[in-house]
Amino acid sequence: MERLRTPGFGRALLWGSALVLIAGVVAFITVSLGNNDSSPPAADRGTVPSGYASEDLPGVDTQTTPKESDVPKAAREAAGAFVLAAVGREDLAKGWTLADKDLRASCACTREEWLTGNIPVQYFPTKGLKGAAFSVDEVTPGHVVLQVLLTPGKNKEGLGATEFYIGLRQRQKNGPWLVDYWAPVNVVAVPAAPGGGGADG
Repeated sequence: MERLRTPGFGRALLWGSALVLIAGVVAFITVSLGNNDSSPPAADRGTVPSGYASEDLPGVDTQTTPKESDVPKAAREAAGAFVLAAVGREDLAKGWTLADKDLRASCACTREEWLTGNIPVQYFPTKGLKGAAFSVDEVTPGHVVLQVLLTPGKNKEGLGATEFYIGLRQRQKNGPWLVDYWAPVNVVAVPAAPGGGGADG
């Protein structure tokens, strides 16, 4: 997807939450950083993924910086689960259930084809993941865009901490949060997915 410059969005918050992996359960846990004024902010890139233009969201105050507390718990949990299941290729079947119809459409694949791992989700090794953190790019009703910083464990490719965008949608009130976008913030060289399954990032 092409990323569009959108005034008021793309102002990343401080990295202030951790992705904790305990006994296979994924949850984003908010961590207090104390005084925000003394904490180094994440870089302001001024970009958001295509389809997230503020002019398409009437009534939204684009000058209001979203807070971590604005992100619904269910959206954070869906994001964390998707990172392991689809991004890390640990459970592609579960990744399919967490994929929004727009992401499935960009794949133009059946569930069986998705399960091969050749999907429009950039692969990143999550086994042995040292940690992850997120900042909030955008929050509107039924729509969330986060930046996720993944720090891998020791790996033969020599990968370091890498940032990604993840977008989530809630199509119906009280419905599930599903992932409709995943891509690196910057162009990065990452390994091919295990088993030869590629990724169109």
